[in-house]
This record gives sequence, structure tokens and C-alpha cells, in this order.
Amino acid sequence: MRERLHKGGGDDPLEGPLLPRFWTVGDSGGPEAIELAAASLVATTPSAASSVKGLLPKIHTAWEKASSDQERLNLGLLLASILSAVEDGPALKTITSEILAKYPDSYVAINLVGIADGLLKDWSDWNHMLDTRIAKHPDDEFLLRLKVNSAQAQGDFVLARAIEQLLIDKAKASAGDYNNYAWTSLFDGKVDPESVKAAQQANMLGKNSSFDEMHTLACIYAYQGKTSEARELLLKAMTAGNLSEPNSAIWYGFGSIYEQYGVNDAAIEAYRKVDKPEGPISPTDTYVLAQMRLKAIGGQ
Repeated sequence: MRERLHKGGGDDPLEGPLLPRFWTVGDSGGPEAIELAAASLVATTPSAASSVKGLLPKIHTAWEKASSDQERLNLGLLLASILSAVEDGPALKTITSEILAKYPDSYVAINLVGIADGLLKDWSDWNHMLDTRIAKHPDDEFLLRLKVNSAQAQGDFVLARAIEQLLIDKAKASAGDYNNYAWTSLFDGKVDPESVKAAQQANMLGKNSSFDEMHTLACIYAYQGKTSEARELLLKAMTAGNLSEPNSAIWYGFGSIYEQYGVNDAAIEAYRKVDKPEGPISPTDTYVLAQMRLKAIGGQ
């Protein structure tokens, strides 16, 4: 695996996979070194990272006793990945604050502190961290997208779309930005012509073959009552995603269509098939939206 993964490069010294920080090709380290290397492989995968939760005390002790700044940094990044996956906000904030203090311009560090603030619901700190940096770099796409994440976590979908609109106005928007603009409108019921236009633009940029973009547009159409168009797009999305049967995202789309027909029993059944994700749940996950609709139509 190490031969396939290489150290990060570019402007951010914290970028790149964790494994190269713990293992070099040709190493013959002992059990503890192998354990750390193995942990670094799964630390960024929420479903797997929880399996190494038991290693946290050992890794934390190693972090405290690190013999060099580089070793402490490497162990800190490993701790941060695992703590993020197991949603330990206080411990994550302690680790990431130290990393950010040493690397204040690192996107990786800024994002990690934001994750900690989100877990702690420390909106003031998260907003201040991002706003001060955006004030200095107003055209920084990465910072603006982190601000979108922050706004979504706080339930401020109007602000999230306003920031996405900045990216659109600056001609820096990707298909994902247009898609995100449209998708968030389903959470606060603000499906307006601009949201529809954004969903259509995202689908066009995805060449009418991207699962995510087709799914969002289908859900937008379903919300508008355009059930035939929605169903057709959901089926095309299944083809694009190589799905032989509906997954959680598709079930949500069908549930929305059933709602439009007034068949709430079928809608409730469909929404209940939207599985809860493993690990931290994004505030804009399909599961969150399905739970909102279940509550609205008496399915909870």
C-alpha cells in the first residue's frame, strides 16, 4: 500500500495521505510501528476509524511524548482523523488548535478545527476563524466553500446559497457548487427559479451522466410536482450509478414523488429506507432530509 501512496505536495504541508508519515518503503519496524501505520490507513474512513478507537490512549501518550515536532505533528494528524470519526469534539479541538497555531494558513488545519467547532457547536469560533481569513483572501475558493459548510451546519441555508452565489458570480463555481446551491433549497423549502436553474446547470456540467447532479435535479422536480420528469431522472441516475435497485438517495426521491401523489404511506415507507450513515452525519445528508419529511407527514 505504501508504494501506491505518496507524501503530499504543494503549498499545504499537511496535505496528503497519513500512511507516508508513518511508514517508508522498505521499513521493517516492530509491532507498534506497524500498528500506527495500519491505523493511519483507516483513520480517514469513518466506518473503519471507529475500530481503532481503542488505540486512542496509546496514540495520545505517544503524541505527548513525541521526541520531535515532526513526530508530534504526524501523531496529531492521526489523532485528529480518529477523533473526528468518533465525534470527540473536545479532544479534537485541543489537538487541532495546536496544529492550526503552527500552520495558520493550512487548509487541512483550518478544516480540522472547523470540524471540531461543528461537533462542539462553537459557531462563534468557527465563524471568526473563517471570516478573518476570508477578509484577507476574499477570492479564496477553498475558504468560501468551508464557509458554506459552516453555514449549513448552523442551519443557515440562505447564507450557504449566498456564498455559493459568490462563487457563481466570480465564475469559479463547479458542478458541485451549483448542485449544492440547489440541494440546500430542499432543506428550507426555498425551491425558487434560481435553485432550479442551478440544478439544471449542475446536471449540464455533469454531462447529464452524474448520479449526484441527476439525483438533485430529480428531487427538485419532485418538490415542484413534476413527477414524470423526476421519476425519469431517478431511473437515469440509477443507471449512471450502476444500481440494480434503489439506494438511500433514490428512495428519498421516490418518497418525494409519492408525497406529491398524496400517498403518504408509500412515502413514509420510502423515507424509512434511507439509511443512517456511519460516522458523523453531514447537515445536508439525504438521511437528514428524509427525517425532516417523515416528521412533516407523521412518519415518526
